[in-house]
Amino acid sequence: MIRKIIYGVYAIMGMMTMTACGSRPDAYEISLEKMQGFPTEDAGFLKGVSALYAGVVDGNLLIAGGCNFPDTPAADGGKKVFYRDVYIAPLSNDTVFEWKKIGQLPQAAAYGVTISTEKGLICVGGTTATHSLSDVFLLSLQKDTLHTDTLPSLPVTVDNMAGALVGHSLYIVGGNVNGVPSPSMYMLDLSDLSGGWKKGTDIPGAPRVQPVCVAQGGKLYVWGGFAPAVGERQASLSVNGYVYVPETEAWSPVAAPCDAEGNEISLGGGVGTAWGEDMILCAGGVDKDIFLKALQGIYAGKEYLSHPVEWYRFNRNLLLYHPQTDKWTTLGEYEQGARAGAVMVSQDGFHYMINGELKPGIRTHEINRIKENRR
Repeated sequence: MIRKIIYGVYAIMGMMTMTACGSRPDAYEISLEKMQGFPTEDAGFLKGVSALYAGVVDGNLLIAGGCNFPDTPAADGGKKVFYRDVYIAPLSNDTVFEWKKIGQLPQAAAYGVTISTEKGLICVGGTTATHSLSDVFLLSLQKDTLHTDTLPSLPVTVDNMAGALVGHSLYIVGGNVNGVPSPSMYMLDLSDLSGGWKKGTDIPGAPRVQPVCVAQGGKLYVWGGFAPAVGERQASLSVNGYVYVPETEAWSPVAAPCDAEGNEISLGGGVGTAWGEDMILCAGGVDKDIFLKALQGIYAGKEYLSHPVEWYRFNRNLLLYHPQTDKWTTLGEYEQGARAGAVMVSQDGFHYMINGELKPGIRTHEINRIKENRR
């Protein structure tokens, strides 16, 4: 069970054993490259953002929105700034991005869901500096000109959720629904927009803010998420997962992610994407023990925000989930994956992990590319 890993643009080779809750005999060759180039027009945006809208449109990586603390750090009471500009960069095998500003979002926003389709990039919900959103719209390109088309709005406002596309059905799960942490699911049939959004079956258990949601094999998989205390409900942090089968409209439990020693991992605030035709790649997320204490108020205020990056123990594992066996394996640990609030965009076997937090309140403008080379 040997895995060959290529780290960074310097192509340093290393060999490691892949172990985890389960194992598979296949071998994978993985390249992990730091991309060069990030939009420079806005000095605040250049510092990196969390929870931007991102996807692939006509062979271009499109990024928009997001938020950060560009002037004063969050630990010192800084104000969170939301962004509106839209940028594109052609995708290729090269590791250098050449960015071009092509327009603006309807309003400065972050913490929504973006879905790449043949017609363009669907942006769902999110939040501005003042309010949560129910808006849904399609971003497309016509001769490098940005066009925005309105799609059916959600029946509620939703932010900090996750989502994925199964066939023609766009699913949104978890997040804050009308300002309250929720396990809800909503579905929009893209082949019948006149039908609007429909309320689906809730994810079992606790509310899930910032979960990971990935479609694979015609099913919907969800892991992680958290919820602050609301009323009589105590704060919660979920590491477990569920799979949703559209034909039965039912959820079933699946294995929780875990590291090489079998320790369960929180994917709350992390990213996920389909890997090949039968697996799921997940990365990032907050540490379950530290973040739960923050939700409970045990860690709070400036003291909580002022620790060095390493103290927060964001998940460094690059994880693969195998639906056929309901097992997880790890491709090793790497600093480039230890992010919360990043976004992952996949295209032609490349997976771009975009920005996110290094620690609460501190962003990075790094974009790292993971390439799958199964053999």
